[in-house]
Amino acid sequence: MRVEVVSPEDVLFSGDATQVITRTSEGEVAFLSNHAPFLGLLVDNQTRIFTEGGDIVSVDVHGGFVEVSNDKVAILCDAAEVSSG
Repeated sequence: MRVEVVSPEDVLFSGDATQVITRTSEGEVAFLSNHAPFLGLLVDNQTRIFTEGGDIVSVDVHGGFVEVSNDKVAILCDAAEVSSG
């Protein structure tokens, strides 16, 4: 599935992944390929993106929204930075 993590200042991640784990106001949620459409309000969290190459990219997300549709996960955050793990 295609994953994009975008803040007002930068595109922090854009690529293909096998899984994304993030936290919404309803709790932690994991997305796999072909997930049902979803829209959620993000809370501050460390989002983990499992790339198709086997790497794990961690992004500290501060607020925003996550939208899933058509095998794409879009994380639109108020602020974010790639973390060391």
